[in-house]
Amino acid sequence: MLGPNLAPGCVTCHSLEPGMNLVGPSLAGVAGLAASRQPGMSAEQYLRQSILDPDAYIVEDYIAGVMYAKYAEDLTEGEINDLVTFLLTLK
Repeated sequence: MLGPNLAPGCVTCHSLEPGMNLVGPSLAGVAGLAASRQPGMSAEQYLRQSILDPDAYIVEDYIAGVMYAKYAEDLTEGEINDLVTFLLTLK
């Protein structure tokens, strides 16, 4: 499934099911995990950075350069805000 401007949708690589890892880690519980991933960063800041600069922090057992890196170009600020807001509901 592709999003705006042919950018891949998150579900292309991320599951919402706990423990179901696809190309990337499951997003189940990501709001809670995001709050503790980077010292000094809130969950919202971490999630936003992960979308806009996906190689800034690589989850253990995953490799850099795999996540689509052009969401900052392909999504509007409002779409990014909506995505972060949605991810923050995944507790």
